[in-house]
Amino acid sequence: MTKTAEPARRQETSLLLEARHFRKVYYPTVAVNDITLSLHRGDILALVGANGAGKSTLIKTLSGVVGCDTGELIFDGSPVNLREYHPAAARNLGIRVVHQELSLCKNLTVYENFYVEQSQSIKNAFGWRKLAQELAQAALDRVFPGHGIDVAAGLDSLSIAQQQMVEIARATSDKKMKLMILDEPTSSLPMERTEQLQDYLCKTAGEGMTYIYISHRLKEIMTIANCVYIMQNGNEKWKGAIHETSEEHMVKLMGEGIGSGGCSAELSAFEAPEVNRSISVVCDHYTSKKLKDLSFESFGGQILGLTGLEGNGQLDLLRDIFLKAQSKRNGLKVTGKVAFVAGDRKKEGIFPLWSIADNQVITKAAGSGMFRHLSREWLEESVRYWYEKLHIKSDGTQELITCLSGGNQQKVLIARALAADADIILLDDPTRGVDQPTKNALYEVFREAAADGKLVIWRTSDDAELEFCTRLLVLSGGHIVGSFEGAGVDHETIMGLSFQNEVEARGPAEEKKRRTAPLYTFALIAMAAIYAVCAFQSPMLLSGYGLQLMVVGFAALMLCALGQTFIIGLGHIDLGIGNYCGLINVLCCTLLFSSPALGALALLVTLALYPLMGYVVYKRKVPAIIVTLGMSFLWTGAALSLQAMPGGTCPEWIRAVFYSETPLVNTLCYWLAGLMAAAILFYRSRYGTVLRGFGNNEHAMINSGWSKAKAFMAVYALAGVLALMAGVITSAINNASDSSASGTYTMLAVASVIIGGGYFSGGVVTHFGAVCGAVILTMISVLLGLWSVSTDYTALIQGLVLILILSLRLLKRRGKKA
Repeated sequence: MTKTAEPARRQETSLLLEARHFRKVYYPTVAVNDITLSLHRGDILALVGANGAGKSTLIKTLSGVVGCDTGELIFDGSPVNLREYHPAAARNLGIRVVHQELSLCKNLTVYENFYVEQSQSIKNAFGWRKLAQELAQAALDRVFPGHGIDVAAGLDSLSIAQQQMVEIARATSDKKMKLMILDEPTSSLPMERTEQLQDYLCKTAGEGMTYIYISHRLKEIMTIANCVYIMQNGNEKWKGAIHETSEEHMVKLMGEGIGSGGCSAELSAFEAPEVNRSISVVCDHYTSKKLKDLSFESFGGQILGLTGLEGNGQLDLLRDIFLKAQSKRNGLKVTGKVAFVAGDRKKEGIFPLWSIADNQVITKAAGSGMFRHLSREWLEESVRYWYEKLHIKSDGTQELITCLSGGNQQKVLIARALAADADIILLDDPTRGVDQPTKNALYEVFREAAADGKLVIWRTSDDAELEFCTRLLVLSGGHIVGSFEGAGVDHETIMGLSFQNEVEARGPAEEKKRRTAPLYTFALIAMAAIYAVCAFQSPMLLSGYGLQLMVVGFAALMLCALGQTFIIGLGHIDLGIGNYCGLINVLCCTLLFSSPALGALALLVTLALYPLMGYVVYKRKVPAIIVTLGMSFLWTGAALSLQAMPGGTCPEWIRAVFYSETPLVNTLCYWLAGLMAAAILFYRSRYGTVLRGFGNNEHAMINSGWSKAKAFMAVYALAGVLALMAGVITSAINNASDSSASGTYTMLAVASVIIGGGYFSGGVVTHFGAVCGAVILTMISVLLGLWSVSTDYTALIQGLVLILILSLRLLKRRGKKA
């Protein structure tokens, strides 16, 4: 069993950190009010408080994520200039943070997530991927022996618990670290991983490492901490050595002054109500991708707990019940209206742009019928009832939900399910990141729901919560290996059952890695199919000359698509890239032809405006769609001012460089192949990996010390270079200019990226797929011409192909989840 860090160590070690009179105000809320604390080397300080007490804000000020209004910070004997304090500066000092909301990029692999956080430890330009893999593997092995995580796997393929393990291990890999701040680090970890982390913390604290440990699991705090600091409403409530307090003492201190409802340390006795058979979940030899031959019955009036080692089917069972609630196939029958409280509130729970009230009533509103009128009075009454009952701490129900602490956001999600009057309430670790007084209130709410005849099915990562369930199912390897009435079973029995089939119980972390098709699979298949049809209609397309004609047709669109891929990979969209291509075409055939020096200068000025757009998006926080739309008018206006009608002449040297015959193929083919290869290689390079990270989780990248301004400007600069090349090549091919001819490339480039497997959000794009998409859209025009179909139908057919490919992708994703 993990041993408590020695309190006496504090007096034998030197002072590491001293924060004096820290204050942070988010008008009108005083989040941190005159906080002073100190840490000695080797301390494990437990930072405790109810949701909204100011803990997360305090650690953000200590780590430079948010600025402190007033205060002084002395670290390792030297004063810190708080005016110039930011995450990168904190990292340089040796301060690292494991945030409650995971700061990982799900579009990257495990080792790439290590790299973006520890880039300073990997200097090699070549072979950096191997070094990053070794770094990730060593860190995970050191903290979580036997973890079974494939460091080359995509992060999004891991469970929440495994992602939390990656987050923690990544922070420990910093060799310069002196202080680690952990915000609810075990909120998603199963028991065995929690114990491994506790052992690691106590061992390294004995070697001089210092920790600030935030947790609502008071037993953990009593186990590993040597000192405690309790906050309430942004103020210091109590501080002292661990041996001077107890779980009951801390709960009492946290509950004082914040209302008595649901905040008592003791819960009233609970007698299981009579079974309500009109509400039920029945599995009869039910089998799915992760679940195997499940058979059980559960009815209203019960609180069914799902337990076992993490990743052995508990969450999959919850999801199947929710997604197949109306289905009676495959041995799963659900009777009653179902509501689901997701465990990953940031990704699957909250609507970040909505208020607390709107987030709370959306499920009820959605289930009330499309045309049914919902009175404002009813909505306000429902919101207010659960808002007060769950003690949601905010300045009102119309506040944005993102203004709440993580625990209060969780309360809103639970209120959403309860307000929906669901018969079956599915809870995925509902008390993760919630303080003890609020947990007690939620336990009472779940009991009340069962007493009202509802069925509550509860997956929890905190084994202590199993005592609140009236029935337990133990899952291992997707099988039910134990079923118990009441909570009388002891934890040793549960763990024994969980490990009885260790091979199957390993879960997704240790499954053999499955090969998944690339994002561009459907685009590549569609491209081959359309080209085959075109070649059947006109065999000449199989010749070298025919292939070159095809290349000429899609060259400019391909480059615009490559540029748009970088923009969409950042989560933005460029509505002016086609117009910019048209302006470059005009500049090449007018100014560059008549006055080469002036033309070259004009090209450089227009190219410099592209990264400037990225800076405006960053600095002014204006949506990219607005900035690029505005710039599209500028590009078009400038082109028309130079040349109102098609014409002009391309300089001969441009045609010689970009569009001349060689013994093998036209030089254009070499340029396109080279530019495509360069785009792909850059996106997989060290800094390209950083840019992909920004596309998925820019806050995580900022917290890792990367510059958002530089990332935005770099992406737009790359897009600008490719669009400029598209305009130059257009000039070389046509030997003239027409500003309006490239206008359609903007939306066609967007369609190419999406057809090629990209998404508008999440940093998931593929440059090769975008090229395939550009070729597909071009060949559609060719095919319609071969069939003598009017060009008026070209856009229609291109749109239908886009819809078809997206539909196939959707079916593929659903098939994976089935």
